[in-house]
Amino acid sequence: MTLKAVVIGGTGLVGNALARAWRAQGVEVQAATYREHPASGFHQLDMRDEARVRELLERLRPDWVAVPAANPYVDYCELHPEETRRVNVAGTLNVARACRGLGARMIFFSSDYVFDGVKGVYTEEDPPSPINEYGRQKAETEAGVLAADRRNLVVRTSGAYGWQWEPKNFVLQVRARLIQGREMPVAGDIRYNPTYVENLAEIVAALAQAGAAGVYHAVGADEIVRSEFALRAARAFGLDESLIRPVPAAALGSPTPRPKESSLDTAKVRAAVAVAPVGVDEGLRRMLAMEPSWRDYARTLPDPARSCAPGR
Repeated sequence: MTLKAVVIGGTGLVGNALARAWRAQGVEVQAATYREHPASGFHQLDMRDEARVRELLERLRPDWVAVPAANPYVDYCELHPEETRRVNVAGTLNVARACRGLGARMIFFSSDYVFDGVKGVYTEEDPPSPINEYGRQKAETEAGVLAADRRNLVVRTSGAYGWQWEPKNFVLQVRARLIQGREMPVAGDIRYNPTYVENLAEIVAALAQAGAAGVYHAVGADEIVRSEFALRAARAFGLDESLIRPVPAAALGSPTPRPKESSLDTAKVRAAVAVAPVGVDEGLRRMLAMEPSWRDYARTLPDPARSCAPGR
């Protein structure tokens, strides 16, 4: 029997990669949604509209509903907690209730920011201890999603990067800045697991196929300082590494406290599925190899998205 799935947030980095991974696996992706930026073949959906969420899912009756959709801007969440909670917490839990009513299972994408960074490397058994608003929102939503249905899946990830319609992720920011010949200060005292998004999508698709439930950590294989990751990205793209300037995170002027080390242990996910997390160098190598096919795909996008294709 063919699995049926809906991806809420299908125009984003993670959602688009997951939709493609599911289709490659033979899953019927019935719908992928956007909220603000129209895209051909995608359904408009605002998770804050509970009636609309319920209507869409009742009409499609999927087996799985993945929710990578969120306001991911950590500083904006810190400064506008009530506004962003309406999307990141209340909106996501609207989906969880609709899934429960239909008997569908849900995949919620959470973050390493549910931890405070004191311990260093965290397992799924460690209790959340967020130190910023984004992390608090993710931790609260995790609990709500699992309370709605214990068959649901919470995937904690970190620093996802890869090709995307709007060049928001860290690697594409580094690439754009260095192509312009501009110096880039990067935190030299924050350690985490950058995650190649295509690898993340393959892992999540495999977890769904296996019927996994509960909390899993799906991140890159390397625990690395953010400035070192920027240097590796510059090297991979053949750009000027000397433009990367390691600085203390406190010098970057962010209003948001961040964990000093929020690395995630991946033993549980490695035991559950055959798709192994890849490290930074392999992820960047795969990203570069994918550029021609991404260019072809990006040409099919509406004009606003097409302008963000690699090389533009």
